[in-house]
Amino acid sequence: MRGGVPIPGYDVPGLPLKLQRDPSLSLIALSGIDTSGPVMVEVPLVQNNTTFTADSALEGRRLGFAERWVDGQEHQLIEHTPSFLRALDILRRSGAVLVPVHAHRTKSLHAHNEIDERVHEYRLDALISDSRSTAFHGACWSGYPGVGEPLDDGATLWFYGARWAKERLAALVREYRNILRRMAP
Repeated sequence: MRGGVPIPGYDVPGLPLKLQRDPSLSLIALSGIDTSGPVMVEVPLVQNNTTFTADSALEGRRLGFAERWVDGQEHQLIEHTPSFLRALDILRRSGAVLVPVHAHRTKSLHAHNEIDERVHEYRLDALISDSRSTAFHGACWSGYPGVGEPLDDGATLWFYGARWAKERLAALVREYRNILRRMAP
């Protein structure tokens, strides 16, 4: 072979192609199709084998929500608003796995690491809270990503993620918004 570079696994020299038109002409020449006449190609039907449905957009996503306050040795159940409970129900019906977690009531430095701790401890994709609760809000002052979505009572549903999960968090909120749009009359 003269002027070529042997590449293991390939027994045909590469063509020196420069323009976009060159590869097209080369493929036509190699195919053996006469381009002077009409070209008819039979395209096989493609079966739609996707498993996506409107109800499974969040399938398998693990979302933590504060079930109880923890302040030292004291534990207290959190009473959630009806709009937050509706949002949890929408997430559950959309395939998300809701994981009850505890939230720290104290305003110490520990609150800054709380999101990382919960995400790691429970293998979560995100934490959620509503604006009427103070769960996980302290971490946002420390640079953790948070994205809000309005609830029907004027509150906001907040999605929080670990520091490294900003893009994944935005994608999760987009999926939630799409579900809400499909549910709208």
